[in-house]
Amino acid sequence: MKREAKNDMKQVDIDRDTRETFSFLSDGELAALEPELLPVELAAGEALFRSGEASCSVYFLISGRLAVRKKTGFAEKMQVVALLDPGAPVGEGAVFSDQIHEATVVAIEKSRLFALAGTSLEILKERHPSLAWKLATRLFYVSHLRLRKTSERLALVL
Repeated sequence: MKREAKNDMKQVDIDRDTRETFSFLSDGELAALEPELLPVELAAGEALFRSGEASCSVYFLISGRLAVRKKTGFAEKMQVVALLDPGAPVGEGAVFSDQIHEATVVAIEKSRLFALAGTSLEILKERHPSLAWKLATRLFYVSHLRLRKTSERLALVL
């Protein structure tokens, strides 16, 4: 079951956890980003998105924990390839148009996230270019760290 952010729930709570997740932004930048963020809550065991679904939002995990599962190649078996803690971005492929999720992401425990629609990044690019650049840089950095960790694990197996 895919959980999309709902526009009717557009009240963002800038609490301590949210501030920590977006610690790479100034208070002014976070205030500019706030109108584009949509809250999402997941119960334990609930899927944020599934492999094969269209990628339309980047999510930022505020509280809780998520498991990233990928198909193993053996029938429909899935393997947990990552556990995500607060502060982690999820579904960053949404910054590129026409992307499909390559993994299924499920809440291990009750989790709170903020969704940023891929189209909102275009809006931010026009209205707040330095903010859009900071977000993109953060997503690139996290992707770099994840790729490096994957390469290290692969090197140990080979």
